[in-house]
Amino acid sequence: METKVLPFPAALLEEFEDIIKDDVPDSVENDSDSKDEESVIQNANHLTLKDLLHSLEQRGLHPRGFFDEDAKVLQAELDKEHYENMESKRREKKEGKKLETSQRLFQQRKALTEIALREEDEEMKRNERMLEWFLLIQNGIVPLYCRISVNDVSARSLSRLLWDDTRIVSLDLSNLNLSDTSGAFIARMLRNNRSIVKLELGDNILGMQTCSTLAESLCINNVLQYLSLESNPFAKNGSEVAEALAAMIKTNKGLRYLSLWRCSIGAESGKLIAEAITYNAKLTCLDFGYNQWQCSDINLIKATLSKNGQAHQEELTQKLDFERKETEQRALVEQQEEKKQKAAVDLKWLEDQKVERAEERRVHMESAAEIQREVDHKCKEELLRMEHQRFEDEKRKSKKKKKKKKSKGTKKK
Repeated sequence: METKVLPFPAALLEEFEDIIKDDVPDSVENDSDSKDEESVIQNANHLTLKDLLHSLEQRGLHPRGFFDEDAKVLQAELDKEHYENMESKRREKKEGKKLETSQRLFQQRKALTEIALREEDEEMKRNERMLEWFLLIQNGIVPLYCRISVNDVSARSLSRLLWDDTRIVSLDLSNLNLSDTSGAFIARMLRNNRSIVKLELGDNILGMQTCSTLAESLCINNVLQYLSLESNPFAKNGSEVAEALAAMIKTNKGLRYLSLWRCSIGAESGKLIAEAITYNAKLTCLDFGYNQWQCSDINLIKATLSKNGQAHQEELTQKLDFERKETEQRALVEQQEEKKQKAAVDLKWLEDQKVERAEERRVHMESAAEIQREVDHKCKEELLRMEHQRFEDEKRKSKKKKKKKKSKGTKKK
């Protein structure tokens, strides 16, 4: 687990560089052409006939044989060449100035970024609580629902940290007196973040820069569903904020809830927002209380939101039906699979029993054969013993007979 906030990569810093304000102009379109170097147009009438003919031949023009007419044709070509030459020089000068301005702007933004990073580092050292939050985010163990108390300095670091975060679902940054620039940093973070579903930015000092950046980010981000901008002083920026909000509403396909409550948005701006909502089929709730909007625009908003709500309800019903059918189908498949598995288990048990019984029969037969062999062996031994006994008995009988005969012979003598 990391115990210190790692430095931000250069590629990530570049994503937020354009938000940092500076006084360098973005273009040099208004530069005066009066400073162009003076150039004198050559007068064809002052040329000799030989030089005139030579100049015409160089340009692929055929002389007509009359000096005045040939001089007039050549003069037209000289004027055209002079104009093209001057335009080329002006373009080169303008491109040089643009390049110089761009390089100066780049260097100044780099310097401002370095200053901002030093400020953020110092803020991190002063604010231990903020350091703890940042370490939680960096190590991926931050809570899903967060209320983080940042200021204009730490909000920049938080935005960069959340650029790649995949954990936080709900983020509350309301009532923190955050500036428009800080709001723009947070809005820029939404361009890449795909975990935050709910974002609360109410009761701050957000303005045109935040709204325009939100419009850019939410053209890409369709994950954010709840956005609160309530009680921000948008009236200071006039219709520019409304135009940015309208662009955001038109292009975003994810927001379900948007709060513009008590933002002092005038009637003309309300009209722009009301027209933009007609292009949005996802937004189902817009909190626009305490704004000076016309009844016709309010009715248009209500009608559109009602239609979106009905469509959303139908979409949810279809989704629930689809999920129910999918669950039933999955349960049926699981049941069939369970039956198959049970049948397979039963079949395996029968096969095992068959093998087991066959083995028992084999063992029994082998045992019976062994017993029979033993019995046969014993019988054979018994027969041999009996045969031997009979032979011995006959042998004894024979000896007795011989004895008797011998004893009878002796008596006769």
